[in-house]
Amino acid sequence: MGETVALIGVGKMGRALLHRLKAEGHEVRAYDIAEEPMRTARELGAVPAASSAEAAKGAAIVHVFVCEDGEVLDATMRPAGVIEGAALCTLLILHSTILPATTFLVGEAAKAREIDVIDACVTSVPRRLQAGQGIFLVGGPNDQVARARAHLLPLGREVHHFGPLGAGNTAKIAKNLTNGVERVMWAEVAMIVEAAGLDARQFFDMAKAASHGAMIEDWERVVRIGDGPALPQRAGGLFNKDIQHAARLAADVGVAAPVTRAAAEEALQWVKEWGKETAAETH
Repeated sequence: MGETVALIGVGKMGRALLHRLKAEGHEVRAYDIAEEPMRTARELGAVPAASSAEAAKGAAIVHVFVCEDGEVLDATMRPAGVIEGAALCTLLILHSTILPATTFLVGEAAKAREIDVIDACVTSVPRRLQAGQGIFLVGGPNDQVARARAHLLPLGREVHHFGPLGAGNTAKIAKNLTNGVERVMWAEVAMIVEAAGLDARQFFDMAKAASHGAMIEDWERVVRIGDGPALPQRAGGLFNKDIQHAARLAADVGVAAPVTRAAAEEALQWVKEWGKETAAETH
């Protein structure tokens, strides 16, 4: 049997979550500041609310799926926000990719009203979330996360509890960092090979054919994780020569390539550290 839940934010991701909530039999009270998402929410069977506070009133669980940090604060802490309307022991779940500090602010404000808050960022694109393939990255106290897990698992594929409040935010930001930096890196590669006179399409077709899969699928080759802090695995030739050649080539063909330059500089620092480790091991 479903619960009465609220959904604040019915954009692409919120709409995908709405599909999942309705599929699980929940009564959903929806609010969005824009008229078109609200019209779509009504068509999908949600009960429209006039504000975040009204949507949260009487809801056992409130999902907030807006975009920016400021929008999360507006939806939760400002007048007519979730905290104003929610009852004691309501579970407030923040899905947005926001800073942990923003989640802490909401958590502190909610504490005075005895409203429970967790962060549960979602890694999936809308179509995968709607298909039940969402992965939730969660931060919060164990008892609150246990309550959320029972609710979230039917909506997605996996729930990963990383630690206290804000830990899910950290995990999502770090996950998106890998995507963002990789995109910048490949764009720089395209500029370098074109400036050097190569056909970029031919190069990317070759790189795709030569790929052994994403680095994350074999992350142990890249990062050392043990008793101490995480460190890069030793890659002397790659760091000491190949990346340096890439930075020099970019300069020679007139491409700024700031990510490549920064990677080359950082690589040299790691090569120096490895040299110190080797010297210490021989004494």
